[in-house]
Amino acid sequence: MKDTLQKLLTENQWNITEEVIKEAMEYDNPKDFFEDLLQYGCQSWMVGWLVRYTDTHEFFDKHYDEIEELRNELDEQWIELNIPTHTDLKNFLAWLSFEEKSRELYDSLEMSQYVSTHTLGHPCA
Repeated sequence: MKDTLQKLLTENQWNITEEVIKEAMEYDNPKDFFEDLLQYGCQSWMVGWLVRYTDTHEFFDKHYDEIEELRNELDEQWIELNIPTHTDLKNFLAWLSFEEKSRELYDSLEMSQYVSTHTLGHPCA
């Protein structure tokens, strides 16, 4: 998985996916990173540089356009975000976007691994 992530890192520069890949690469087994993050979320503080409001606000400002694009995509899919009224909006959306991009990346990695392990030696592969 690390080899695939390294390849994807060169294709994803200056975006949220790059940030996710860099964080996942810090783990001996990136799959553990994805599974933990998708179970516990950013609120678990497992992404140490995305904990304080100053950090999440900086992340939000840096990736504003991509976060808004993601918000619009979710809205088009009729996915209600249920943003709590007592929360910091930039923090909420920074965490949401990091988690959503992690989910998308994990799903695509799992699918590509499934395809490669299930088509090896298959006459139609």
